[in-house]
Amino acid sequence: MLPSDPGAVRTALLRWTLGDEVAADFLNEMAEIARLADDIVDEDESRQRNVAWLLVRTMTHLPVNPFFVRYAAALAPIINNVVVQWQLSDEWRSSRDALKRQFGFVMREAVGSIVTAVAAIVGGHEHAKTVTEEFFELCHAGSKETVADWIRD
Repeated sequence: MLPSDPGAVRTALLRWTLGDEVAADFLNEMAEIARLADDIVDEDESRQRNVAWLLVRTMTHLPVNPFFVRYAAALAPIINNVVVQWQLSDEWRSSRDALKRQFGFVMREAVGSIVTAVAAIVGGHEHAKTVTEEFFELCHAGSKETVADWIRD
């Protein structure tokens, strides 16, 4: 998960997109969409409001983002993969197969692959690799959550 400090998030997004403001805006939008979707699934409180915000972001903000418009053909399949992995991760959380549970634990964070894709678009392979490392350090390295913890939630 991205930090809660909007300034720190913006700084990271701009670094990862090599200063491309609209690419950073796209990544921020995707982060907000992912957060809203997760909140809708996990929380009963404010569900109506969160669905409305999700619809606004996906139906009005995202389609007019210049970075998304320009690279939609490349980004749409990646976004679809993220959605599939997120959906399966929730299903696999309760699987009898331990390997599926382990993969589900990792796949729930697939939204990071959108960051990698954007970094590759703006800066190539080596930049994408560097950004993926930074993304992990910023968003996951400090987590103490285990597969067992996630399954219990």
